[in-house]
Amino acid sequence: MQKKTKIIIAVVVATVILIPIIIIAAAIVSIKSSETTGSYNYNRSTQFASTTGSFDEIGMMGAPEADGSNLITKNITAGTTAAEVDQKIIKTGYLELVVNSANEAAAKISALAAGLGGYTQDTSISEDTDGTKYGTVTVRLPTDNFENTMTEIKKMAVSVNTETSNAQDVTEEYTDLEARLKNAEAQEAEYLKILEKATSVSDILNVQSYLGQIRSEIESLKGRIQYLENMTSYSTITVYLSEDPVIKLPSKEFQPWTDVKEAAQAVISVLQSLVTTAIWLVILGSGVIIPIAVVIWLIVKLVKKIRRGRQNKK
Repeated sequence: MQKKTKIIIAVVVATVILIPIIIIAAAIVSIKSSETTGSYNYNRSTQFASTTGSFDEIGMMGAPEADGSNLITKNITAGTTAAEVDQKIIKTGYLELVVNSANEAAAKISALAAGLGGYTQDTSISEDTDGTKYGTVTVRLPTDNFENTMTEIKKMAVSVNTETSNAQDVTEEYTDLEARLKNAEAQEAEYLKILEKATSVSDILNVQSYLGQIRSEIESLKGRIQYLENMTSYSTITVYLSEDPVIKLPSKEFQPWTDVKEAAQAVISVLQSLVTTAIWLVILGSGVIIPIAVVIWLIVKLVKKIRRGRQNKK
């Protein structure tokens, strides 16, 4: 009994001593692992803290927010306001003109635009049932010549039915896009620096993922900026052309007796067609109706004969 008691006491003492040792060893291993994993992030954060902060912060900043921006973009200022850039205005005009010749007017409008450094974007001319022509011409030309061109085009018309013009100020949007582009390019440069220092596969993959997102945003911003530059550099004028109806006298001599003869000839042709149709009906009718009538007559005679025979038997 005393031997069993001693064994139990020894087991309890050993358990009490070993449990703290195991806990301490596990804590040390965990601390070492944490230090190894975070060492690279720490080195990066100290290296780039003066510009963009630690990699973990950049990683959080690089993720797009609900409004389409990101934190790093908000932290980098472009230093440009709408007041510091030239105004960006999209000008468009529309005219409805009545002209003597739609083809000539369209050619003149195209030549006018070309002479001012512009070009014809679209031309379409059609002919109406009364012989008059109509269509549209769309030209694009440098914005500085917009007002003068509208005036020159109106001079080609017999009358101006409609005239509208619109000027859309996109300066604020253009400035905002430029600022976002600068921020995105700065962010891309920082990611490239971090990528050069990356050692682990997970860090490289994370940085490349953020680089892909930011480069996609850069391409989108550049495309929109290019579109606005094109639309503000060249104004658009669309002109609808229609010809003034003209009453034309007949070019041939009026000959009523000729018309009478032509009408009489038409009557004769109609009568001939009717007689021809009647002849065909008689001939075809004789060949078809007579045989059918004979068959019907024979059937009727046969039925009557049968009925008489039945009555005689009764």
